[in-house]
Formats: sequence, C-alpha cells, structure tokens
Amino acid sequence: MGENNIVSLQNLKHSFTRNLLIFLFGSALGIFAFFVPINGKTPFQITYETLIIKPMGDKVRFAVLIIAIYNCFALIYGKFAKKDSFFYKRYGNASKFQWTIYFLALIFIIMSLTKKGIPFIYHESTVNYMIREIFPFTIGCLVIGGLVIPLLTKYGLLDFIGTLLEPVMRPGLKLPGKAAVDTIASIVGAAVVGIYLTSELYHDNQYTDKEAVSIASGFSLNSVGYCAFLVSYVGLSAYFNTMFITYLIITYIIGAIMVRIPPISKHTDMYENGILQTDEMRRENRKFSKDSFKIGFRRAILKADESDSVIKDLGEGLFNGLMVSVEIIPMMAVIGGTMLAVYNFTPIIQILSKPLAPIISLLRVPEASLAAEAIFLGGIELFMPSLVVTAGTTLEAVRYYVVMVSMVQVLYITETMLPLITFGLPVKFWELVVIWLERTLIAMVLVAIALHLFFI
Repeated sequence: MGENNIVSLQNLKHSFTRNLLIFLFGSALGIFAFFVPINGKTPFQITYETLIIKPMGDKVRFAVLIIAIYNCFALIYGKFAKKDSFFYKRYGNASKFQWTIYFLALIFIIMSLTKKGIPFIYHESTVNYMIREIFPFTIGCLVIGGLVIPLLTKYGLLDFIGTLLEPVMRPGLKLPGKAAVDTIASIVGAAVVGIYLTSELYHDNQYTDKEAVSIASGFSLNSVGYCAFLVSYVGLSAYFNTMFITYLIITYIIGAIMVRIPPISKHTDMYENGILQTDEMRRENRKFSKDSFKIGFRRAILKADESDSVIKDLGEGLFNGLMVSVEIIPMMAVIGGTMLAVYNFTPIIQILSKPLAPIISLLRVPEASLAAEAIFLGGIELFMPSLVVTAGTTLEAVRYYVVMVSMVQVLYITETMLPLITFGLPVKFWELVVIWLERTLIAMVLVAIALHLFFI
C-alpha cells in the first residue's frame, strides 16, 4: 500500500468539517481524561474512584458474587440459546477450561464470603485478598476505561501521534509509533488499561501478532500513582523521581531486547484479519520529514471519518469494558487466589526462588535470599515483593533493588497475565511465564547497575 493511498482524503463518508471537529474534540477529551492532572489525579482516576470504587466499598464482595453467578448462568443458558442471541455468541462455544474456571470461581467466592469450606481458599490472604484489594481496582479501571478509550482510538489521536513517533519507535523497538500512547495510557491510568487498549487495537487490525504481544507484555506499565505508592511503602519516597525515570529507561531497554528474542520474536508480523505486514509498511515514515504532520493529520481525518456516532462508540466501549471485567474476575479469583495460597501455605515459592539468589549475590546486592524470594513473588502479584522486603529488612539498598525489579517485571499473574489472555491477545500462558523469567533476569542485572550507580 503506497503512501498516497494511506493519506488520500478522497471519497470521505462524511464532510471534512465534521471529521475535523470529531478529531479535535474527541482527541481533546481523550487527552483531558488520561493526561491532565487535577490535584495530582487524572479525570480517569477520579472517575473510576468516585463512581465505582468508593460506592462499592465493602459491597464489592456482593458484586463479585453476582458476577460469578451471572457467568455460570450465562454458560448454561448460552449453550441452549438461539444462535443469533447475545448469550450464544458470547458463551455458546465456551471451552471446558472456561466452564471449569467459572464454576470453581463461584465455589471459591462463596467459600470466601461465608468463611466455610477449604481454609486456604477463604483465608484473608488468598481469594479474600483478591476481592478486597484487586477486584475493585480492576472493575473500576476496565469499566471506565472502556468508556473513555474510544476517545484515544476512534477519532484519530493515535493515528496522528503514531505517525510522528514512528521514526523513534520502529527502529529501536520494532513497534509502530502509536504504541507510545499505550504506554502513556498505562502510566497515567493502569496497566490493565494499557492491555485493554492494545487488545482493542489488535482486534481492529492496527497491531500485528508480534506487535500486540510485545506491547502488552512489555509496555503495559504500572501507573505513576501506584509506583509512588510502592516506593513510599518501602520507605524510599525521597528517591521517587530518580527511581521512576530509571524505571522507564530500563523498561524501554528491556523492551528493545525482548522483541528480538524468543518467544516474542517467533510471533508473526500478521494482523488478526490474516494480512501480512510487509517490509514496505514497516519502512513507511521511518524518517521524520516536513510532511509527517500532514500525513498524520490526514490519517487522523480518515480515522474520524470511519466513526458514525460518538455516543454509540462510547456506549459500546462502556459495555465492552463491563463485559471484559465480568469475564476476567472469575479467572483472577481462581488462578490468582490459588497462586496466593501456594505462596502462603507451601514452601514452593521459596524453593523455586533459590536459583535466583546466587545471581543476585554475584551482582553484589545484600541479603540475596530475601531479595530472590521477594522478586519471584512478583510473578504472582505486584505488591507482594514490597510487602515481603519491608517486613524482612531495614537495608534501603535491598528495598530499592526489589521494588525496582518488581516494577520492571511488568507481568504479574493477578494483574496483567490473566487480562492478556482473557482479552484475546495472541499469546499462551507458558509464553508469558517465559517472557516474565527473561524480563526478570535482564531486570536483575540492569537494576543492579542502577543500584550501584545511583544508590550505593
């Protein structure tokens, strides 16, 4: 496809003026929602906290129970519903894995709420921890994220910014310029929002298989607010600015490495619709020129022209965000809760983390055994490494090292791995485990360098 075809404004469905207004106002609202802080929080954060998290409060446990019951009902009803019905399309061809997860989730959640059944299931540090600490945030981010993400994706903002950033992103990271917006959406919103945005663009055939996996597994970063919370929790608030900049730099270095090695490098450069990305498509806009703004602007107008109704787009986004949260909660309850039980009630994590200790010792990081266990826990849940290291040592160097590595890992079963799979991105769970291990090993080395350069 040549450049003239890409940027031609011939044969628009709607008037140029209408498309220009859609692009300008839609993009302005998207930028305001995600990127304009008000008293330290973005409107996106304020909205999901005000409209969902605070009103739910302790009632989140009942919301989770309703979700579990609904999914089980939908599975059974969808099996026998008419083929053109909503339930059949969404649940009629559910796999055995989905049936198992949804019914186990209902059992786990009932046990947790009644405090009866299997002790490790209803313990406060397992499924109840997920219900209390993880689910309100997940539901809030996904529902409100579903509502406002079309402002970034539907009206030309990504197309405009992507064209300008292509010369930077493509050579080093082998990614389109618009991937930078996914990262920013994560930093100002939440990692799960970045993953959701990536999945939307993948299903819209704007990312290839390889690009989607690389972006979602490597650039769906923790929000700046949560990073600040983690750094504060381990008692290092005075170093936050330096740590956050270092975090971003290391993340992008790791991203450039990961896309060039298996398993990510083995993924195809094919879009979901079966079209193969060509060398010509990858070479477009590799160099910034005086025409880049013009090309980006025209692409934005074409994107805005594809939209028929802003209200319809936002409504569909809200509904999709709600349904995604409904479908992911059971999986998080079962798998996340089980992994937390494995850590709290078995020595498996301590045993598996032992091989990391000698490497950490070679990197001249103190208390290597404690650091190894804390870092390994990062594969389960983001907060746990900070919790373990704060309770286990007073050495700031160890706390710095652990919290930095845990943030750079990016992949955590409870917060990011399960959404990656649930949102239909083209990656298997075993691949995510391998990617997590590779990221962890590289991060251990790079963070150790930062530790000795900037901290001790």
